Amino acid sequence: MTIGYQRVLPLLILVLIIGLHGCQRETPVEKSQASQAPSVVDQAVRQSVDAIQTPMDKARGVERTLNEAAGHTADRVQEAGQ
Repeated sequence: MTIGYQRVLPLLILVLIIGLHGCQRETPVEKSQASQAPSVVDQAVRQSVDAIQTPMDKARGVERTLNEAAGHTADRVQEAGQ
């Protein structure tokens, strides 16, 4: 059994046309992701900044407390030395 070129060539052209047309179409998933992408990215950035900023604020508070304690200790040492 041999398949003639007269049958294979039109079928091959049809498959190529359908394939190329399908590649150029945008899927609904891509459309929804494109419209939601900026808000999702903005939300992720905000969460990242909050995740970093909250511990940093706590660390600054601890640093202030330690500086105040060091100042009090230095004052007591000076008073004891006089």
